[in-house]
Amino acid sequence: MTPRTPALVAALASFAIGTAHAQTCPEPHYRWSEKIDTAFAHQTPTAVDVSDILAWTPRTITAKDKCAKRIGREKNVYSVTAYVRRIKLRESDGDWHIEITEEESTPVPASCVIVEIPAPTNGSRYGQARDQLAGLVDTTHLGSSGDLNAPVQVTFTGAAFFDGYHQKTTQGVKHASQHGRCNSSVRALWELHPIYEVRQPVGP
Repeated sequence: MTPRTPALVAALASFAIGTAHAQTCPEPHYRWSEKIDTAFAHQTPTAVDVSDILAWTPRTITAKDKCAKRIGREKNVYSVTAYVRRIKLRESDGDWHIEITEEESTPVPASCVIVEIPAPTNGSRYGQARDQLAGLVDTTHLGSSGDLNAPVQVTFTGAAFFDGYHQKTTQGVKHASQHGRCNSSVRALWELHPIYEVRQPVGP
C-alpha cells in the first residue's frame, strides 16, 4: 500500500457518502413513491391517538433525502380518530392536506398532526377515501384557508410517514418549518400518508 492509498480511499468513501446523501432520483416530489404507495393498504391497522403519534421518535431524514425508503414504523398502518380542523384541497402535489387534533377545542398549533389523501389519479382507493371524507365533512363550505366552522370527528386509516422535507436545524436545534399549522415540533412531522380509508367514528 502506497502512502497515498489511505487518503485516496478516504476521498472515495467521502464521495460515495455525499453521492448517496444527494438522493438523486426521478421522483416528482419529495418521497413521492412512498406518499402514494398502496402496498400496506390491506394491513390491519393499529388504533392510536394524536398524542401517540406526537410521541413517536422522529426520523433523521431531511429535504435532501428525496428518495428515502419506508423503514420501521413507516411500514405500519394506523387508524386515528380525531377532529378535522382544516382541509386544504389545492396543494401543489395534488394531495388533500388535513389538519387534525385529538380534542375539539385544542389549539391547533399546540397539538396537531397532518393526514393526507393523494389524488385519485394515483389510485382509485384515494378517490374513494376523498368521497368518504366529503360524505362526513362538507368540503364545499370551508373557510378561505380551509378551516371548518365546527370541527368534525373522523377516523382516518393510513400508513405512517415522516415528512422530513420540513425538518430544519437552526443553531443546532432541530425544528419543523412550513408544515401547515402543525409545526410545534419535529415530532409533528409524523403523518398518516397516504390515507386509505375515512369513516365515521364507532360510538362508545
